[in-house]
Amino acid sequence: MLTKNWISAATAVVAAIVGTSNAFVPMQTRRRHACTGKMSFFASEKDSAAYSNTLAEMQGVIVNEKLTLRDPTEDERGKGGVEVASGKSIKALEVLARIPRELIVSSIDTPNRALEAASNARNLTWATDLTAATLAALHPTEEELAASASSRSDGVDAVLVKKEWIHSWKAGGWGTDGADLGPPDANFGAKDVTGSLLATGSDNDHNIYAKFRMPCHPVLLRASLGLEVLTKCTEEEGREALTARGFTFRSMRDALEPLVLESTERAKGSKREKRCWDIADTLSRVLSRVTTLQLETNNDEGDGDENVALAYAIVPLHERLEHSITENSKLVSSGNDILLVATRDIDGGEAITRDYNSSPQLLNDESEGALRLLLQFGLPPNAWPTTN
Repeated sequence: MLTKNWISAATAVVAAIVGTSNAFVPMQTRRRHACTGKMSFFASEKDSAAYSNTLAEMQGVIVNEKLTLRDPTEDERGKGGVEVASGKSIKALEVLARIPRELIVSSIDTPNRALEAASNARNLTWATDLTAATLAALHPTEEELAASASSRSDGVDAVLVKKEWIHSWKAGGWGTDGADLGPPDANFGAKDVTGSLLATGSDNDHNIYAKFRMPCHPVLLRASLGLEVLTKCTEEEGREALTARGFTFRSMRDALEPLVLESTERAKGSKREKRCWDIADTLSRVLSRVTTLQLETNNDEGDGDENVALAYAIVPLHERLEHSITENSKLVSSGNDILLVATRDIDGGEAITRDYNSSPQLLNDESEGALRLLLQFGLPPNAWPTTN
């Protein structure tokens, strides 16, 4: 009976999704059709202004006066709003922004407690290292706060500045915000997830739900069907991409839990569950912002010489740029600073862009095209590749 009822419900959901010619409408429009249970590209735009203000006022970051920062629009999903001012122009190799290295989040510059936590994870990956570094920066210890406050001569408390910046991250990959899964009353939507879509289900779901003739947790199955409609991937491709994210989260969850010193307040869940859900949200936001760059690092011999290593990192301003396969900016390490440099001449009114296709991908994630751009980065349809 359970199988029959669930299949009937799933069929109705799929029919509701597929049966609409415009399932991708802004939040304010979707609310008028809440009874359909449709999924959407768009989550709410909450706190976007606070995010932009935090970025614009970030102490230590120097932004080229020819650039303008505006709040991302709802359909930009947090990616956008950095443009060349009207009537101005940028020359190739001109510095767009100068960011102190101590304000970025990277897999190299991270406290020992984050390294130790990451080393205890079930799988050692860049995603685990960078998520651990982000959690440590978001939850600094009293000792780290005191050391940062006492070491600054220019009035910039790097630990607090970085914490405020990370705290302002709201957007992430698709499904980070429950609104992506449909209205509050949708079956197998946001009200049925365990903390978040990424944290819902387990690696053994295929065994648990096989007896009910389902390939995985019903929320994940509905989400994969939604991704099929949204991005034109297959249901299996969407499910495998969701499973890859979930596997990565569960491989680091227990090891990184001690790094969450104060969990986000939620309507349900134990203290441990809330900490774990915070890790899932942080992972999703890390995945949607990550890049790679070469950073200098002290060698193991301790003679003061420096080597250059590939680092996985998240850099202020760069992490919110629009997507383009012909990006017009690049990150360059220069001593104690990270420079965002123009790679060509850029006219007034033109957006500053980066190519998210070149960003790191989870080792067990084979998604590509529109599926990856939406699921990992939360990029809107106008950033997706076009096909015949």
